[in-house]
Parts: sequence; C-alpha cells; structure tokens
Amino acid sequence: MSISRVGFLGLGTMGTPMAKNLKKKGFQVVVWNRSLARAEALKADGIEVAATPAELAGKVDAYCTCVADPAALEGVAAGLLEKARPGQLFIDFSTVSVPMVESLAARFGAKGVDFADAPVTGSRSGAEKGTLVIMTGCSAATLARATPIFQAVGEKVIHCGEVGTGTQVKLAGNALIAGMLQCFSEGLLLTKKAGVDPRKLIEVVQASGFRSPYFDFKGKAILERDFTTHFSIDLMHKDLSLFLDNAAAHKVPTPTAASLRETYNLARATGHGEQDIAAVITAFEDLVGTKVN
Repeated sequence: MSISRVGFLGLGTMGTPMAKNLKKKGFQVVVWNRSLARAEALKADGIEVAATPAELAGKVDAYCTCVADPAALEGVAAGLLEKARPGQLFIDFSTVSVPMVESLAARFGAKGVDFADAPVTGSRSGAEKGTLVIMTGCSAATLARATPIFQAVGEKVIHCGEVGTGTQVKLAGNALIAGMLQCFSEGLLLTKKAGVDPRKLIEVVQASGFRSPYFDFKGKAILERDFTTHFSIDLMHKDLSLFLDNAAAHKVPTPTAASLRETYNLARATGHGEQDIAAVITAFEDLVGTKVN
C-alpha cells in the first residue's frame, strides 16, 4: 500500500515542525493535538485538522505520534485503534517504555497495521531543519515502508533491530546526554566559584579529545542564561525514570543514572521543570550562591 496521506498526532516542540516538514516533502498531512489551537495554527500551511485520533486514522495511510509520555500515547493509541485498518503504518516518534511499544506493535499488528518505534534526537532545532537522527525498531519490510517518512523529518536513520530496540537505544542515549551535561555544568560552576572565567574551561574542552558540539550549544545557553526549551527538565526526568525501570528489568546496575534523576528532581522541585535541561545548573547555582555567567 503506497503512502501519500500521513497523520501526525502531538504538536509540541518537536511535533509541529515535523508535521510541517512532512507537508513540505509532498505528503498530504492531517494533524490532531489535545490542544486544538496548535492544530488549527497549521491550517495556514495547508494541513488538515482532525477532531479526534479516530477521525484521523480513518483518513490516512500512515499515522505518526510524538507525545510527551506513556499515558498520553496510550490515550492517543486507543483512538487510533478504533479506525485502524490493514495496510496502514504506525510510527511512534515518542520516547516511552520498551514494554509499551512492544504492546502497541502487538495490538496494531492484530489489525494488520505495521508498527515502528522511532524515537528521535536532535532537539527542536533538528526538528525544524529536518535533520533529526532517528533510531528505529521494526522489521525490514516496515523500515522500507517508513523510510520516505523518516527522510522527510530526519537526515539519518539507524535501524536498531526489531520493535523495542529503538527505544532501548534512545533511553540509553538520553542517560548519556544527562551525564555529559551534569559534569559539564558542575565544571563550569566550580571554575566560576574558584575565580576563573568559565569560558576558559569551554575553550580547553573544545580543543581536546573530549570536545563535542553539545558543549558549545549548552555552554552558550548557560552563559547567556537562555533556557528556552529545546528539551525540558520534566521530559529528561521522565526518560531517566524509564531508563532506570528498563535497567531494573534487565538487572543492570545504573548508579550514575539514579543520581542524575535526583538532580532533575531537585531542578523540578525548584520550579524549573518546563525549562530546557541546561537550566538544571540553576538548582546548584542557588545552593552555592554563584551564577556561571
């Protein structure tokens, strides 16, 4: 079954630009969002709005979800199942749990719908530019069907294996990002507290073997106090929790990730949950009475 009409459900920081890129690449796009205003705003781009997930499922060849957490995805999936039909394709771009995507694959598979878990990385700027990295778990046949959609929203697709493997990799990757940012933030704060310009630390890091574009990106945000949300503290806390649940299921000790989650708990408790993860440093700045900038 060829795919020309694509539905997109979840129009947050990532979902809105992804839906727009699908339209730009020639797909007929139908969207749904819990907050109707975000969906209605896309009508100016020639994108159709559905009143419910079920209505959307009845109009398209494939549907993509990009929602905040497992509870939100479960609610959307229930509506999609009402009108799911053989030959459709379901791509989930959200970051949820491995058992959940395996369950979705089974439930939609029973209706003849192909399923791919396909979490992404690249944050808001990557979604806007269509340069996301997509890690997907699905069969080879499903990958072939999904590739045109993947190419419309991302620049690199990594096939990790069967359903669930994309989610496994994404959760591990986010734990790594959290660790990098935390050590980087602690180093900047200590450098500043000790009377050294933190820009010198960034300069040394970026001239060394452990350099990363991530440190330029987040270092600039921290120094300029620009905590515009690319990926929120609340969502990182959710992903670290999912990572720890996954680790417990496989009996893998993850003490670093457990500590990191408590750091994000602290940032949430001090009112920074909706800000970008770069704002996690503010919780520690408050404790020591020093700001990095």
